[in-house]
Amino acid sequence: MPRPDAPPGDPMQGPLQDLRHAIRALRPHLETPDQEAELAVIEAALARLSAPRSAAALRDFDPSRLGHLLEITGPDLAVELLARLTEDLTATRDLLETGAAEADWKHLREGSHVLISLSGSVGALSLQEMSEDLNAIAHRQDRSALDALMPPLTGELATLIQLIRATRPPLGAFR
Repeated sequence: MPRPDAPPGDPMQGPLQDLRHAIRALRPHLETPDQEAELAVIEAALARLSAPRSAAALRDFDPSRLGHLLEITGPDLAVELLARLTEDLTATRDLLETGAAEADWKHLREGSHVLISLSGSVGALSLQEMSEDLNAIAHRQDRSALDALMPPLTGELATLIQLIRATRPPLGAFR
């Protein structure tokens, strides 16, 4: 039976949220490196369980924006643009994951600003909206809201990175 406070459509998120809270409560009581290593194993499993089960598509994607961006860049620079987008999105993902794990609000604000811009530019509208939400959460320093937002945000971000990697530059682009 889904918890009443679980996000709609995913009954696992409520119990996973409880597990995140339990990990945070347990951390100050660890006394040995072995205990810390065991907790790291639990955290890795939690991250895998929290990942979206279906990353086939972005919730709201406007492919015409990416197409327009490639068009105005031109075929000579399209390969470079796609490489830069992949690099920037990957670096932003890493910054946000580290920021979320450490509740580093400054890094979360910085990463959310970058992601708002990048996701909007390429047409990942649902990711842009979640990035705006992340920025507001980081300003409020709301850990519970952060924990609830990060799994869908990182899932869509991973999907966008895959989509950009799979995008082929227009004909005439140099390799």
